[in-house]
Amino acid sequence: MKKLIVGLALALSAIPAFSQGVYDDFIYTRQAVTERKVIDWPYLREADVMWARRIWRVIDTREKQNQPMRWPKNPLNVILYNAIMSNKLIPYINDSLTSYRTAEEFKNFYAYKKPVTRLIDPNGDPDDPTNVIIDSVDVQMVPEDIKKYKIVEDWIFDKKESRMYVRIIAIGILVAPQREGVEVGEVDWAWLKYHKDVSDADLSDVREVLVNMEVFNRQNDAARLTYDDWFEQRLFSSYIIKEANPYDRAINEFEDFKDDKIAALLESERIKQELFEKEHDLWEY
Repeated sequence: MKKLIVGLALALSAIPAFSQGVYDDFIYTRQAVTERKVIDWPYLREADVMWARRIWRVIDTREKQNQPMRWPKNPLNVILYNAIMSNKLIPYINDSLTSYRTAEEFKNFYAYKKPVTRLIDPNGDPDDPTNVIIDSVDVQMVPEDIKKYKIVEDWIFDKKESRMYVRIIAIGILVAPQREGVEVGEVDWAWLKYHKDVSDADLSDVREVLVNMEVFNRQNDAARLTYDDWFEQRLFSSYIIKEANPYDRAINEFEDFKDDKIAALLESERIKQELFEKEHDLWEY
């Protein structure tokens, strides 16, 4: 019996420790996520591009299909925020990705001072003006304020391969901040380059950050998904807010849809259906 106990102890001591980045207590070491590398997109010649369209979308993480993006063990908002603050990602000002802020400017961009009433003597009379001090505290945006994201993507039909590619260009962080305690509506906090090209060899992109970040898989805990898989396989739910047009306007900025949200939603669905049918229409039989 003693030999059996000693043998079991030696066997257990030989089991390797869990690697960093594993978010559960499985009894085996899992390295599939931590060892993954970004797979570059196939080379695409300009001469092979028969048709292309730029689309803007919004992903609301509060939708049921997008709930894995808010997985408490590894939420996307915390991943992106930390990557920006550690200078792994550059927070661009707009979706053209031409100008950017520093990490400190990003952190303080929507900060404001909130007035706070303090009592000199906590046990004193709060109605006594001599016992009251009007102070202020700094209020900043935090990752928990991020509930929506914008996506800029190109739909491209490659006539050589006879297939439609969808390539994400940038991901925008959408928030609803306050100015002097008053909500100013939804605005873009930052834009992040999704996939870098050869000329950006010294810069990081979103894919390089997300390829080793795990997202919850509803179907199978053993089949580990990364956020790179999540976006590349288009497992998210979204709605279209803009397509390329000569006025460079979003759907809700046109006169026909400005005051009619139902009509704007129907226009979004029309564009989605048009994209769905385009690949079939461009085939030659």
